[in-house]
Amino acid sequence: MGGGTGTQMNIDIRHGFPFIEVTICYRGEELHLKNVLLDTGSAGTIFSADAVDSVGVRVEPGDFLNKIRGVGGVEVVYSKHFDFVKIGEAELSAFEVEIGDMNYGMEIDGILGFDFIYSAGLVIDSKELAVLAKG
Repeated sequence: MGGGTGTQMNIDIRHGFPFIEVTICYRGEELHLKNVLLDTGSAGTIFSADAVDSVGVRVEPGDFLNKIRGVGGVEVVYSKHFDFVKIGEAELSAFEVEIGDMNYGMEIDGILGFDFIYSAGLVIDSKELAVLAKG
C-alpha cells in the first residue's frame, strides 16, 4: 500500500448486517468470497468450510480441533494459515483463520473478525458504508 488516503471497499448491508468482499489465498490458490460478514464483535476470523473447499482447505492429520462459542451456539473449528487474506489493498500474509460449518441460516462465506480489522488498520465508515485501508 502506498501513501495517501488508501483505498475504499464498499459495505453491503444484508439482513441488517455489514458484508464485504474478501480475497483469500491458500497454498497458491486464490478465491474471491462475496459474502463475508464484517464483525468487530468477533475476536477471530472464520471461513465456511464449504466456501473454501474449492481451494483445497480441508481437515488434515495434525490439525487441532477447537470448540468456539458464539451467539449461534457451539461450533467445532480448525485453524489454517492462509498465504494471504485481503480486502481491497489491505492484505495480511501468513494469516491464521478458523474453518467451520457456519450454518447460521443465511448465505455467508465467513466472518472477518477484529483480529484482521485491527492488524490491517481498517477504518469502518458506517455513514458512507465503506471500509478504508489507510496507506
